[in-house]
Amino acid sequence: MSGRIRIVGGGLTGIMAAFEAHRLGWRNIELHERFDALGGVARPKVVNGAEMRDGCVYFGPEGDVLVERLKAQGATFETFDNRFGSLSLDGAGKRVFTWDFGGPAVDCASLRIARPAGDSLADRIAAYSSPIAETLAEYCRWHLGADLAAVHGEAAIPLAINRVYPAGAETPALVALKASNEWADELYGVPRGLSGRTANVTASLPAGGFTALFETCRRALETRGVDIRFESLISPRQVMAEHAAGDTVVWAANPTPLFKPMGLSTPSLVKKSFFTYVFEAQFDGPCPVYVQNFTAKGDCFRAYLYESGGKTLVVAECVREADLRALPGEIRGLLSGFGSLKTGALLHSGAQPRWIYHSRDAIAGLATLREKLTERFGPSFVCGAWEPYGKSAKLAEVDAALAMARNAPAAGLALVG
Repeated sequence: MSGRIRIVGGGLTGIMAAFEAHRLGWRNIELHERFDALGGVARPKVVNGAEMRDGCVYFGPEGDVLVERLKAQGATFETFDNRFGSLSLDGAGKRVFTWDFGGPAVDCASLRIARPAGDSLADRIAAYSSPIAETLAEYCRWHLGADLAAVHGEAAIPLAINRVYPAGAETPALVALKASNEWADELYGVPRGLSGRTANVTASLPAGGFTALFETCRRALETRGVDIRFESLISPRQVMAEHAAGDTVVWAANPTPLFKPMGLSTPSLVKKSFFTYVFEAQFDGPCPVYVQNFTAKGDCFRAYLYESGGKTLVVAECVREADLRALPGEIRGLLSGFGSLKTGALLHSGAQPRWIYHSRDAIAGLATLREKLTERFGPSFVCGAWEPYGKSAKLAEVDAALAMARNAPAAGLALVG
């Protein structure tokens, strides 16, 4: 293939797009990354040889498509027992720990469920019976601080409330309902120990950490002749102005800058920053492990314990700037279902915006943007799987778009606006 392919964004989506482009036959491949290393938001800061991770990012077990593709490029992974849990409140306000379930457990016996009346997060929550709906609404207001009617229902996935366990219901009745009702299966969950489910018993992490993974990817890409351009902040207008017939673009970066050049208004976004704190730790339970907090109390919505650089570390992801006097106790309380934790020195803290909770306006705007890009450029402008949250869904979407671009007649791009 003689045409050039320019990939904008050196996170995992851009990296995998470059590997797939090479597999499909492109040989003139440019990968533009605005920072000085690959990895995007998944690349952690390293302090004294240990990775300061901003959150819990896992890969699937052995056999997972993404894992196997990365292993084919020289990456190595370590598989572990996937342990996790959640903390919720029962009807009396008492804290209840649920093992091997990452969603909220609500003290409710009712299995009433309805098809959501619309596509908002508020509509999705209203599909449950009142005790569950009220609990979820309170949690979402604590976590997001946004109008739930303006947030898209798919935000339930990164919020970890896409499935709820009605802890007061009879398990056999719940399992039977999930088997017979599409929406019940979508909206209800059963803890792994009660359901016999084995799909997520194991997970994996890159051996040596994420920095080692991204360095392996860099070497593999360079071996294949990919031209990686670091500290390359490339604009949509520049990409389009320099585009020639037969070229292809993959926009794996934030899509917000694309709206104006395409003559579209930028949609309103759910603007939320989270605060993270990494402590040294001693723990007598499983590692890695994470626990979600659905009590809507305190500052920390998730505690994640992991090993890096010969140390055991725990990161607290918080909905606001935390009270550092109270935070170690919050973390200990969250992880107490799995073991006894002692926190040591605070090694790292940070705050960053996260664009993982889409507004309804953003989802509609992205659909319009895709339509405009397709009308003008055909398959030679590949969108970077902006809407899906899961890594596998992103990979499949970009793969399909690259295959379409590979088989399409050569076409040039034209600048709009």
